[in-house]
Amino acid sequence: MMSWLKASTLASVLSIGTIFSVQAVELNAKSYMVGDTATGTIALEKDADVQMGPASLTKLMTLYLVFESLQNGSLSLDTQIPVSEKAWRMGGSKMFIEVGKTVLADDLIKGIAVVSGNDACIAASEFIGGSEEGFAVLMNEKAKDLGMMNTNFVNASGWPDDNQYTTAKDMFTLAKRIQADFPQFYHYFSIPSFEYSGIKQANRNGLLSRGIGVDGLKTGHIEEAGYHLISSARQGDERLISVVLGTDSMAQRESESQKGLVYVFRTFDLRDMVRAGDVMQKDVPVWHSVEGTLKVVAKDTLTTYIGARDADGLKAKLEINEGLVAPIKAGDTVGQLTFVHPADSRMFSVDVVAQHDVARKGFFGRLWDSFLSWLGIINGPK
Repeated sequence: MMSWLKASTLASVLSIGTIFSVQAVELNAKSYMVGDTATGTIALEKDADVQMGPASLTKLMTLYLVFESLQNGSLSLDTQIPVSEKAWRMGGSKMFIEVGKTVLADDLIKGIAVVSGNDACIAASEFIGGSEEGFAVLMNEKAKDLGMMNTNFVNASGWPDDNQYTTAKDMFTLAKRIQADFPQFYHYFSIPSFEYSGIKQANRNGLLSRGIGVDGLKTGHIEEAGYHLISSARQGDERLISVVLGTDSMAQRESESQKGLVYVFRTFDLRDMVRAGDVMQKDVPVWHSVEGTLKVVAKDTLTTYIGARDADGLKAKLEINEGLVAPIKAGDTVGQLTFVHPADSRMFSVDVVAQHDVARKGFFGRLWDSFLSWLGIINGPK
């Protein structure tokens, strides 16, 4: 992690203007979003709010509800889940569960996360929701809870349906929440292969073996929308999520996802814009104070994820509350330091606090200050 702002350089950046950043890399996909999970910074983006069919990316929400059931104790990895005829007959990609038998929840999760089994999704949805239709209701309720406002689910597998849709932005949100809410289950997405019923199948995410830190998450494809890939990768302290929707082939969804991830890892850094305790101003006037002035510091460390070429465009504005009057205690908030991120013009702020106590003058000292202010010799609070 790199440090950007030093107290000695603050004076040179105390201005804010409109800042624009031209995206250096474009991916060959209908829609995409690549961003950092720690700060929420979006490094690459195109048409991220455009709705399209999610295909098997739907399974991430199915798994979210499975993981939630495991976490709240209503399901365990050892639970035997029955296989209905509907699940057994389900077409498309399969883990090959057998009708009338049961399957361990642990195996069912692998069947969804690793080999994208539609049959596994039906079995899981019927067990948790009573029926796939009932499970879809739970999926949509959870989507709204997570802030996925442009998404609608009608089934658990992603089987094509005109009323089932999502966006790159919403899928980025879902992927981020899976990582944040269920770290104990995240390892399922990086399992390289899974064998069930004597049939061994490889993980459909080809980026797992490319040595760029990818350890998840999900592929998808339907004719109407194209080939999708949600991937997540870690390098050092940096964790990225890439959502690439609507490419022309399996190879392209992987190559375009890899291109975005590699570019952002190479050109972006986690940087401390300001660190807790950095001195922002040494001589802030305080009315009726014994000391006369106050030294103010940043309350917290403020970190962002920013491209190297954008760092020089990062501006800051220090605003101190008007009319500070003694007494003031160390740690009291007295202002704010605000930054504008040049990549997307979002604003980030950190409180500015008193570094030390400021004592109040006695009655006659305050009276004398007021008299001098009345004469115009000194400035009182505004």
